[in-house]
Amino acid sequence: MIEVQNDLTLRKKREFRYKYNTQIMLICQFMSMGISFLLIPITMNYIGVSDYGIWITLVGIIEWFNLFDIGLGHGLRNKYAEARVTGDMTAVRGYVSTAFFSLIIISSLIFLIFNISYFFVDWSLMLNAPKYMEHDLQILILFIGSFFCIRFVINIVNILLTADQHPSVVKIIALIGNIIALLTIYILTKTAEPSILFLGIFLSVSQLFPLLVAFIYLFSTKYRPILPRLSQFSSKYIRLIFSLGIQFFFIQITALVLFTTNNLIIVHTSGPEDVTEFNIAYKYINIIFLIFMTLLTPLWSACTEAYARQDIDWIKSVFKRMNNIWLALVGVGLILVFISPFTYNIWLKDEIKPDFVLLGLLLIYMALWMRYTLYRTFMNSIGKIRLQFYITTAESILHIPFAVYMGTMFGIYGVVFVMILSAVINSIWEPIQYRRILYNTAKGIWNK
Repeated sequence: MIEVQNDLTLRKKREFRYKYNTQIMLICQFMSMGISFLLIPITMNYIGVSDYGIWITLVGIIEWFNLFDIGLGHGLRNKYAEARVTGDMTAVRGYVSTAFFSLIIISSLIFLIFNISYFFVDWSLMLNAPKYMEHDLQILILFIGSFFCIRFVINIVNILLTADQHPSVVKIIALIGNIIALLTIYILTKTAEPSILFLGIFLSVSQLFPLLVAFIYLFSTKYRPILPRLSQFSSKYIRLIFSLGIQFFFIQITALVLFTTNNLIIVHTSGPEDVTEFNIAYKYINIIFLIFMTLLTPLWSACTEAYARQDIDWIKSVFKRMNNIWLALVGVGLILVFISPFTYNIWLKDEIKPDFVLLGLLLIYMALWMRYTLYRTFMNSIGKIRLQFYITTAESILHIPFAVYMGTMFGIYGVVFVMILSAVINSIWEPIQYRRILYNTAKGIWNK
């Protein structure tokens, strides 16, 4: 009887944390989206449509280096949450210290790569930019690369907050960074000549500052008992984190190919202006995905805890609720496409007109992406990701040549069609694996 009451208490606490986090995160997400939408016309007016396309492509390339954590972030998130459930604080401290110093080592290697690229990579050629921008782009890469390396290490505080089921705090930190970015870029447009170099410097500082403050504050207070210490760095914890993390790493590589190469493909098959058009349409329709992900983010660690305690009924009820929300958001997406002439006019002041075909294709893609990401979140939370790795690896191998061919033949539409094809495949097998695991019928590759 006492055990049943404890289970009910834990479920109520989990449900409360989930609802509280989603409410705070939704508020922060809507505010961040508003700031993001304000930044686009301000930035485009400052550096121009073509340079904005170059900037977006460059940012995408820098984000590739997030993969260098070799899945460590996701591995730490799951192992840390599992250790907290069992109350093993020795393991908690070991995981945190081992992950932190591993991130420092990896960050140092990334910093070396950025410095080497300064001398050997022609960034104007890579980004299909005018030759006169080569020097500014080289300096910009070195600067934002250095700031990226710092952020790469101190982002461990966001991983811990999310694993502790406090992702709303992560959103608040990001929101503060977005507010600072908006203010600084606005001031920049009023006080400086158009420069992609100045833009990158100001945005890098804006995003790093609140995260650095949070890192210092939280490891001086809440996380002081698990402050990273070199003495707690252990090869045992490296194996435990990376045994799961390395699988996430390979999946992240496939995600890199599937999602972040599209800008490079478009910039070379259609030009920087089409990259801008694609990204604006993507950002517009992506509103529904961002809302959905805001609700999904706290679900990961909550599912890790619930599955560890075998609270299957709670998982079923949450996923039923999320499926209803998915359907509602698809309806919101249709409304967004329908009112796009009005919103584009207010938002971009006739700089770019809405393309209904592009918006429609992106809505199909977003709907499918949300659908399979729901089930993928559950599989990720319990580490059943082997099948995901095999399928997404095959998709990534085929994606670039197929997207280049379709992009050459049909422009942006061809690239988005290839994105939709992958999403259709994932939307079929991922719900099947979820049900098999949940109903204890998964065997072989379905249960790995």
